Amino acid sequence: MTRAYSIASPPNGNRFALCLNRVAEGLVSPRMFALKPGEHVEVNEPLGYFTLRQSEKPAVFIGTGTGIAPFRSILLNALPQSGPITLLFGARHPHGVLYREEFEELAQRHPHFRFIPTITRPDDAWSGGIGRVQAHLDAALAHHETTPDVYICGMKEMVDDVRALLKQKGFERKQIIYEKYD
Repeated sequence: MTRAYSIASPPNGNRFALCLNRVAEGLVSPRMFALKPGEHVEVNEPLGYFTLRQSEKPAVFIGTGTGIAPFRSILLNALPQSGPITLLFGARHPHGVLYREEFEELAQRHPHFRFIPTITRPDDAWSGGIGRVQAHLDAALAHHETTPDVYICGMKEMVDDVRALLKQKGFERKQIIYEKYD
């Protein structure tokens, strides 16, 4: 049984981190969550091309759910020497804003990085953005002096919606880099 997961950590020798949801009726994720130190899992080499294409060019990352994994990897690796980057990340609930504290700290340390979290089901304590990422697209794009490349990762519906909105705004196909995982 095989599954594809995005690596959520920067290159680091023979160590890596994954970001995945436990699917109760799933065939693989319950096993992954039940692993104990010292147990073995067979893995294949990393595949794919969802990487930062031009580190000096402004970029907007848009992700939802575990679609945050490749963006975390890219940010931890490239942010110190990259051009301006905005991360627009959506979740259902405040507790679903994965890596929130880490991204807030990165935004404090790197003035050229902006983190915009948004949720669709806020609680009384939430003070951030509300609604789907599509509703916050203009805010994410607004802080770049030149047209950024836009990287999108998440479920097909969100990716397709954001791509359509970007095309309406005049973005060329080569400026929109995406990865769907359903």
